[in-house]
Amino acid sequence: MRRIACSAFIFGLITVPLLADDACSPDAIHTLADVSVSDGLTYQVEGLFKSRHRAAARFIREGGSLHVVEGPNTWVQTANGEELAGAFQRDYALGHQFHAFFLRFTDVVDNVKSVSDIEFAGGKHDGLVGTRETGGLVYLIDGSSPERPAGLRYDVGDLKIEITSDDWRVVDGTDVPFALSIDDGDRIFEYRYQSVDFSDRPLSWFYDEIPAPDLDAVGLERLHRQILIAHCLGDPAIMESLTAPGAVIVNSGSVFTSGPTQTGQVFENTFERRKYSAYIDTRLPEIAVAASGDIGWAAVQVNAQGVTPADGQTFDEHWAWVMMARKIEGRWMMAGNASNIRR
Repeated sequence: MRRIACSAFIFGLITVPLLADDACSPDAIHTLADVSVSDGLTYQVEGLFKSRHRAAARFIREGGSLHVVEGPNTWVQTANGEELAGAFQRDYALGHQFHAFFLRFTDVVDNVKSVSDIEFAGGKHDGLVGTRETGGLVYLIDGSSPERPAGLRYDVGDLKIEITSDDWRVVDGTDVPFALSIDDGDRIFEYRYQSVDFSDRPLSWFYDEIPAPDLDAVGLERLHRQILIAHCLGDPAIMESLTAPGAVIVNSGSVFTSGPTQTGQVFENTFERRKYSAYIDTRLPEIAVAASGDIGWAAVQVNAQGVTPADGQTFDEHWAWVMMARKIEGRWMMAGNASNIRR
């Protein structure tokens, strides 16, 4: 788990690319907090974070809700069912990933730079500032030491939300806060964490924890990510299980069909020749589903990295492809692929 120091150790503009949404990364943050609100309300919040494009906040109370960011999709689950949501809910789900902002600040926000004289908790502070994907700014406020920032400030339009950190503890050699006080200008939310776990997780962890909703755009994007995970694990059986009968493959000037067994055999050979260390969505996939609800496609742009065991040579390739998909017995499966590599 990477950790960013505050501005005492960082000067000027930090130039970082758009967050690499790496399917091969085991990084994760899993938290559970008891929350008490100044108006008397109490509940629990569970946070799950893989990246800014894989994050969820589950509110545990009577009539609780689940807010999820998955690639280009945002969706919400309530007692009334599941539905796709927009920018506000995306911002809401990501805004509750407090420990991600403390531990992986430059991954979660863009255009990070050092700033001074930040208004926070009645005083002026140094720190870092970055732009949020959904608009607005986030400040990481310097504390008594670089390892223990004083807190965060979210600027969303005219609204300024102050998040003060406390009860810092060392977990696996890293300082993390176990208490947060959140002032949104209307109410105070006191978070007391039962657990803050950022140990490595299986690559499918996020999907195991958040069962797939009955939303076709989400199912299609998950199919794409499961294919990337199969490459990361070098597991041809996963590729076989994700392939529809008669899948049409377009590659290197040729068109051919492939069934599940053939696909498994092809990738068994591929994974013997190539070991993947990173498989990254370098832009959010474009997802479309037909009105019939049983066919769709995903246009993706990815970066594949790894090594060829035969000669020890590394590879670092940029691909784009369109994956065709069919919904078979309620499950999205790969029904075709047309790909190209950046020369």
